[in-house]
Amino acid sequence: MPPARETGAGAAAGVGDTVRVLRRRPPGSLWAEPDWWRYWLSRLVSYAGGTVTYVAAPILVYALSGSALLTGVTAATEGLPYLLFGLVAGALSDRVDRKRLMVSCDLVNGLVLLTVPVAAALGHLTVAHVIGAGFVSSTVFVFFDSANFGAVPTLVGRDRIPAANAAVWGTAQVFDVALPGLVGLSVAVVSPSSLYWVQAFTFLASAALIRAIRRSLSVERELTHRLRDDVLTGVRWLWSHPTLRAMTGVGTATSFALGGIVGQLVPFADQQLGIRQGDARLGAVFAAFSLGGLLGTGLRRFVAPYSPARISLVAMTSMSVLLLLLPWPHDWRLTVSVVFLFGVADIVAVMNVINFRQEETPEDMQGRVNTTGRMLSWGLGSPAGALLGGVVAGIHGSPAAVLAGAVVLAVATVLAWTSSLGRVPALRTELAGSG
Repeated sequence: MPPARETGAGAAAGVGDTVRVLRRRPPGSLWAEPDWWRYWLSRLVSYAGGTVTYVAAPILVYALSGSALLTGVTAATEGLPYLLFGLVAGALSDRVDRKRLMVSCDLVNGLVLLTVPVAAALGHLTVAHVIGAGFVSSTVFVFFDSANFGAVPTLVGRDRIPAANAAVWGTAQVFDVALPGLVGLSVAVVSPSSLYWVQAFTFLASAALIRAIRRSLSVERELTHRLRDDVLTGVRWLWSHPTLRAMTGVGTATSFALGGIVGQLVPFADQQLGIRQGDARLGAVFAAFSLGGLLGTGLRRFVAPYSPARISLVAMTSMSVLLLLLPWPHDWRLTVSVVFLFGVADIVAVMNVINFRQEETPEDMQGRVNTTGRMLSWGLGSPAGALLGGVVAGIHGSPAAVLAGAVVLAVATVLAWTSSLGRVPALRTELAGSG
């Protein structure tokens, strides 16, 4: 059964707008459209810069403080803004011009990140500054991401959402494979704070590219409700969809595990593997996760015959097993292998949820519904995993923190298989036949 939708004139207008927008999109190749190239390049440069600071931020905080707890807090602040501001950002992005909002967010983010290398050059950089800049940057990104969720279906059409997301994620993973190793080598020569110049520049470049997109990224919508009513409508719609509701729970659990890994990867490599800052093997550990993600994006056609529910369950099970194995090896090559396979399962799970949510959600509710789902997974799960990992690591060490996250994910996996997701047919054809 399809989920319950809004009733009344507002709902009818929203569905009508959705049909008109999606019908305008031609069924041809994305790569034949200049606006798609501009959008794709904007995402590419942003991901390149984000990868640099993704590696540099925990290294910088660990170098300044030597604290595994503060390193975990750094990772937590990246997801916490989604929990605090996700609902408002999602509703706002459905009410305003998405392109203008995305450009504004990129410009603000570029300026915020510039403060880190400037403070370092003046000799005033502190751990609080690094964490604070990360929190502000992540807060601004919440509003960008909310608009971006709605922009993609409007730009490419519903039928091409999986192809568009695979193109963006796949090419981003190429940078994720190459850049962590380079960053790991770079911090042996330059300060990690200097690398923040890179992401600041990429945000400014992204703003210019998005501004150059000629096609509108929004649909006209009559604002007949207050912002609070829009927020509640998005939450109710997501809750009314049984499959998406359960998959959101799965996403929250997997983000919890990933938050713990990201927050503890640098101290884990130090304590478990003897890999210090500036060691090329640290870059190899980060690159392994991204290389697995690159392979995972190429599995889109392989997993296409299976229902989204079954894809989520299998990916979650795989991550549980791999995460339980991660704390035991003392050989960095075994760790790299486990992290690589975890990266494969993680990207399959993430893309599966995002694709399904964008395909199912009405266009005029894309920002609210997708941001609500992201708020619970990334805004709640990831910071909670990072904070728990930091607390456990501060008492028992980083390997114990990773193991604690693995146990939580394993329990969540068992619960997921016994939930409504476990009763959904394995194949899409069976799912259609049972509808």
